[in-house]
Amino acid sequence: MHLWTFQSAELEELLEKQPVFYADWKFTPVNWRPAYEWMAAEMKLNGIALQGHAPVWAWHSCSAWYAGPTIGTALDLLTDYQLLSGMILLEMNVPDDLCLLSFYTGFIDLLDEVLNDSAIQHPNGHHDMFALPLNLKGYDIQAAIPCIRREWVSDIRSIEIKPSRSDYDHSVLL
Repeated sequence: MHLWTFQSAELEELLEKQPVFYADWKFTPVNWRPAYEWMAAEMKLNGIALQGHAPVWAWHSCSAWYAGPTIGTALDLLTDYQLLSGMILLEMNVPDDLCLLSFYTGFIDLLDEVLNDSAIQHPNGHHDMFALPLNLKGYDIQAAIPCIRREWVSDIRSIEIKPSRSDYDHSVLL
């Protein structure tokens, strides 16, 4: 499956030294962790083993089928600190059976519940983010994957966005 993921620029060097990158739970935002743990449990239910690691987030379709993230996507998701520290966009081909697809807005609803209530009050009320068939209808489609393998990476691009600028065309693909 063709996917894209935003990652710290340091990951490029890390993948040169080791063939597989796993996300560490200690780097997940503490206040978002219940939502990440819920997605990890959903991955396990779908046969995707995380082996104790946190999920890695990627994009399947942004605004159009099989379209990668845009400048607008990056500006919406990445903090000023991340942009100033250096970010890359990895383009990958990940085995289909290691990808759990969902509507991004459904996951945002889950995050909102976690942030508002400090817990997931209705764990079964969020399964509509996995509703099939997945269709865009204004929703971006994300993928949760167990890791990033060097052999999956087809391209690495530096994200050259400066937070202080406001004249970017948000529809331009990265």
